[in-house]
Amino acid sequence: MKSWKRLLFYLLLNIFVSACTTVTVLFLWDQMYGPMPRNLLPKALSRLSSPATATPKAAATGAPQSEPAPTEAFIVYQVQSGDTFESIAANYDISVEELVAINGFTRSQPLGAGEVLRIPLHPRGSVAIDSVIGAGDLDTERVLLKHRDGGEISLVGWRLEDDRGNVFIFPQSPQLRLFPGGAVNIYTKTGVNTVVDLFWGLDHPVWSSGSTVILRDAQGNVHATYVVP
Repeated sequence: MKSWKRLLFYLLLNIFVSACTTVTVLFLWDQMYGPMPRNLLPKALSRLSSPATATPKAAATGAPQSEPAPTEAFIVYQVQSGDTFESIAANYDISVEELVAINGFTRSQPLGAGEVLRIPLHPRGSVAIDSVIGAGDLDTERVLLKHRDGGEISLVGWRLEDDRGNVFIFPQSPQLRLFPGGAVNIYTKTGVNTVVDLFWGLDHPVWSSGSTVILRDAQGNVHATYVVP
């Protein structure tokens, strides 16, 4: 009888030692290499690890997501009988060239009632290329810029350029600041700069029919484009 009890004692002791050894091995593996496949280490053991050494959540270590780039705003306009590109552009205070280009038309294409156009909504305070006057004639050639309703804008460092590499940079002096409703002329010829007239200083005209005029701010962002008619 004593022999049987001794055998049972050693059997239970062996089971207990084996279980402790298995649990110890799994625990050490979890600490060194992470969780075992299929959750072999009981969840209760994972709570034994110190909170100070716990792995941060993935959301905390992930790279911050950039904000979506802003998109240009438009409204949809359905053409009415008698509408023209000129009348629609005048109503929405944009250039005819911009309206035509955005909608994939040409100036010679007729507008039919019921057609749908996209009308760009310019931000308050934007500067528009109103027109190119006297294109091809050095004595009168100039670009007219107008300031839409909004706050005061400094044009120092802005650029007026074409699609052939010609660039005019707005000077530091006089410090040209456009107020709401204000305008400025950029003459191609030589002259003395004022707060309403700037001079490129060239000895030949720049603009011609079909040329694209581009207005950029000091950071290089495009604010307006205009196709010379």
